[in-house]
Amino acid sequence: MATLGNLIKNALKAAAKDTTLWTAIGGRFYFVKASTGTSKPYVLYSVGMTSTRHAMGQTSPPATDIPIYFDVYSSSSALTEAETIQGYIHDVFNSASIAITGYAGMGMRLGPEIPIYEEDSGLWHVSITYYAIATKN
Repeated sequence: MATLGNLIKNALKAAAKDTTLWTAIGGRFYFVKASTGTSKPYVLYSVGMTSTRHAMGQTSPPATDIPIYFDVYSSSSALTEAETIQGYIHDVFNSASIAITGYAGMGMRLGPEIPIYEEDSGLWHVSITYYAIATKN
C-alpha cells in the first residue's frame, strides 16, 4: 500500500508535467536530491508530514497537514531565471487542488519564499514553501 507521502510525491510530479514549468527546467524536477552534475536550472521538491487530526471536529474525516517544499536552483548570473521559474511554480501550484487516491482534493496555499545566493556554489536558490491539507474520503 502506498503511503500518503508517496501518493503526494507522485501527484506533485504529475501536476508539474506538461506545463511551462516543466519546459523551463527541461524536466529536471527531482524529489529531494538531484544527481551530481545535473544541468541547471532544476527544481527539487520534498514533502513533510504531520500527525493526522480531525479538521472540523471529531465527526469529520481525518486530515493531515502537509508542508511541501520547492527549491529552485539556477546558475544564471542574476536572480531573474530563478524568479521566472518561481513564477511557473506559482502558476502550477497556487490554489491547486491535487488529486490523491482515497483523499478529497488536496488544496495548497503559498507560504514563505526566500531568495538565496549560495556563494560556495555560485548558484541562485529560491526556497518556496506551500501548506496543504489532505482529507480522507
